[in-house]
Amino acid sequence: MFRNMRVTTKLALGFGTVVALLVIVILVGVVNMAAMKKSADTMSLDRFPKTEMTNELIQNTLNNGRLLRNILLNDDLSKRPEYVDRVNKYRSANAEIISRLEKSVYSEEGIKRVKAAIAARDALQSKYAQFFKLVESDQNQAVHFLLDEFTPTNNAFVDTLTALNQYMKDEMVKAGVQATESFESARLLMVSIGIAAVIIAMILGFIIARSLIKQLGGEPAYAAEVVSRVAAGDLSVNVVTKPGDTTSMLAAIKGMTDKLAYIISEVRGSADALSSASEQVSATAQSMSQASSEQAASVEETSASMEQMSASIAQNTENAKVTDGMASKAAQEAAEGGKAVKDTVAAMKTIADKIGIVDDIAYQTNLLALNAAIEAARAGEHGKGFAVVAAEVRKLAERSQIAAQEIGNVAKTSVALAERAGTLLDEIVPSIGKTSDLVQEIAAASEEQTSGVGQINTAMSQLSQITQQNASASEELAATSEEMSGQAEQLQQLMEFFTLAHNGSVSSSEAPRSQPPAAVPTRKAATPARDYSPAAGQLAGVPAGFVRFKD
Repeated sequence: MFRNMRVTTKLALGFGTVVALLVIVILVGVVNMAAMKKSADTMSLDRFPKTEMTNELIQNTLNNGRLLRNILLNDDLSKRPEYVDRVNKYRSANAEIISRLEKSVYSEEGIKRVKAAIAARDALQSKYAQFFKLVESDQNQAVHFLLDEFTPTNNAFVDTLTALNQYMKDEMVKAGVQATESFESARLLMVSIGIAAVIIAMILGFIIARSLIKQLGGEPAYAAEVVSRVAAGDLSVNVVTKPGDTTSMLAAIKGMTDKLAYIISEVRGSADALSSASEQVSATAQSMSQASSEQAASVEETSASMEQMSASIAQNTENAKVTDGMASKAAQEAAEGGKAVKDTVAAMKTIADKIGIVDDIAYQTNLLALNAAIEAARAGEHGKGFAVVAAEVRKLAERSQIAAQEIGNVAKTSVALAERAGTLLDEIVPSIGKTSDLVQEIAAASEEQTSGVGQINTAMSQLSQITQQNASASEELAATSEEMSGQAEQLQQLMEFFTLAHNGSVSSSEAPRSQPPAAVPTRKAATPARDYSPAAGQLAGVPAGFVRFKD
């Protein structure tokens, strides 16, 4: 059933399935996000505020206990009304919070715990009134009442509130766990559906692609390329099909191209003899006629080139002799330069030695200036002027010594460079001698080339004779081409059978020719007529021993 579907139906089915699975994933995600939002709202808007309210109840109750103790401990009676007002404010706040809790708690366990807290609160309210009366009448009885009756009742209320607070915290933790479980289940479901969607999409894509490839017989790009080449008239294309494929589009194209190629090959097999013979003879006649004029021009150009070559060879010989003399003179000058460099090295070494003496003198002068400065210092006031002069002499001696050392280093470097230059000049002299030898060899080669030019001139005279023989042969071939023109006409009628469906003509390689044989000189099939091998020369009357030079 799937195999017989149209391509658009297959693609619509595949993409529709993927879209449906994506819609399911989106719906599942939206539903589960709504559930997670509900759990988060329950925790943030219900559980957490109730926990905060119970914490506030506990804090207010504990604050009231401390305030009552402060009333008894504070001797300043003027502050009691302030403490009483603060106690009443906390009691009013607790009453309002308990009222809100009673309205907002809906679970059975929560209602039970809120009622227990209300009962403990009611039991504590009467204790406040008794305590305030005793504080006004009897301080000691108020202390005993606070310790024996009020504090236990207050602690019982705090314990009830603590239990309620713990219950609220447990409910908030449960809401968080439920939100986490909802998130995990939603994620697992969405991932599962997503993986299933990917797998189904891959399977459908593979099935659809396989079905399309099976119908085409190969890749769509390859099928398009084959069809384009066949449409362009290229029947030599090798259509590659899978083994056993007989129903695909590529298989049909392969059968069509094979059949067309077989028909054309059969027609060409029966007509090639006449067609090639007519074209060959016609092209040969034209080629021989053209070759006669071309070869005559080539002989003249070659003769002129030989004269220029001979003059160039003579000039090369003269230049080689001049170069030989220059090489000998360069060798002599290089030897003299080497001797001059060696003399320079000796002179620089002498300079370096003299500079060493100057360095020693500067060193001794420095020591003498130092001694003079010491003696001037011993002389005291009378040797101050002499000390200044000694210091200046010492500075000059130090500068002279530094300059002498720098000049010595430069002299040593110059000696090394001069020795290197002498070594290079010694190496250049043999190279110049080799150059002189090579120039002499060039002169000998130029003389050999002069001999070769003479042989080429002899060959050019033989080529002139061949040109005259080719002219006579072209006239004979022209007569033969006229006799074969009738067979070429029959070939033309036979090739007119092969036409294209669009424009009614064959391609350029098989197009019938209505021109006369003399108008086809440029076809490559005519090139054998210009064979310049020795065998072809013998057919035209050329001596068997003649040696031709290739272009």
